Amino acid sequence: MNKFLTLILLFLINFGFSQEIKSESHQIIKPRNIYLNGGMRTAFGGKSRTFLKIDLPPNTVQWYYSFSTSKGKSGIKNLNLALQLSSLFSGSGAISSTAMSSIKVPPGSGSIDIYLCDRKNIDLFQDKIDNKGGTFYHIIEGTVENTKQAVVQINDVKTNTWYLGIKNPSSLDGINISIEVVAITEEIITKAKSPEQEKAELYGSIGWAQFEKGDYLKCIEYCDKANAEYKLGWVNANKGLAQLIIGQEAIATETYINAISLIKKQTNPDYIFKEVLKDINNALRVNPELKGALEIKKLIEWQ
Repeated sequence: MNKFLTLILLFLINFGFSQEIKSESHQIIKPRNIYLNGGMRTAFGGKSRTFLKIDLPPNTVQWYYSFSTSKGKSGIKNLNLALQLSSLFSGSGAISSTAMSSIKVPPGSGSIDIYLCDRKNIDLFQDKIDNKGGTFYHIIEGTVENTKQAVVQINDVKTNTWYLGIKNPSSLDGINISIEVVAITEEIITKAKSPEQEKAELYGSIGWAQFEKGDYLKCIEYCDKANAEYKLGWVNANKGLAQLIIGQEAIATETYINAISLIKKQTNPDYIFKEVLKDINNALRVNPELKGALEIKKLIEWQ
């Protein structure tokens, strides 16, 4: 890691505090089944549109809804969105698009439209202003049309109250919708560092000083002392780089894999990964043929 980051770490050590990220899932709308008539049949009772009110909890970083459909009045689906999401996030609350693709949704058999609106426009939606030559506005992110089933991720709208306007676009056929809404929150908790963590950070900083002097074996030695006290992602990344430079490619790869796992669980992982990449790039500038460096760089860039 560069000198500036090392100084920051020493500054934090002096104050004796650390920060951790607490991520939680909140089920805003429990699994719910909604039946909507076809548009022309609403004259005989029922409705072809409805909405769900979404009160986003404080510190929301992302929120999601999943749904599936069945033609007619029957066909309850088990979505398990909250359960699936809670198994995906750790460290930072945000869930990657790659992880999102692993969420399962029961296949649907009829198409619906869902629009993300504010209060003014959900009223216009309910009044069917679009059927009267008018327009209601909606947020593109969070809106789907002519869709049978989906998991929808919303990243840009994170505060206040919003509404999901749900519409059966069929004029004749009724449809049953199973839907669930979940928010992910992230809270930074500041707490006193343990003596072990403070010692680990000090050993890690000394180890990096040895690295900068070119004493890579001493760097590894101090990183091991740090790990014996408290495991830190950036310390393991420094150790892995030293191992690469002295030709221990296979061992270095394992060290970096451990580093990645630790960094993802600790505060500000994006910044730490950026600094780790800088260190690898600096090493490659000195030695473009450094074995294993490009593979490890790609591994970190995927995070």
